[in-house]
Amino acid sequence: MTPYELRFEIFKQAYNMLQDDYNMRFEVAQRQNPDNLISADFAEKYPTLDQVLVQAEVINDFVSSK
Repeated sequence: MTPYELRFEIFKQAYNMLQDDYNMRFEVAQRQNPDNLISADFAEKYPTLDQVLVQAEVINDFVSSK
C-alpha cells in the first residue's frame, strides 16, 4: 500500500466514523418523535470536510504513535 492509499483509507475511515455518529443521532431524534419526523430544531449537522480532516488527523496520530 502506498502512502497515498494509506492516507485515503484513513480519510475514508474518518468519514465513516463521523457519518455513523450522525446517522445514530438522527435515528435517536427520529425515534423520540412518535410521528417518526425530525423536528426543525434538530441541531446535529452533517459532518463537514473540516471535521473529517480533524478526525483523520486523530486517527493518523494514533496509528503513527509508538
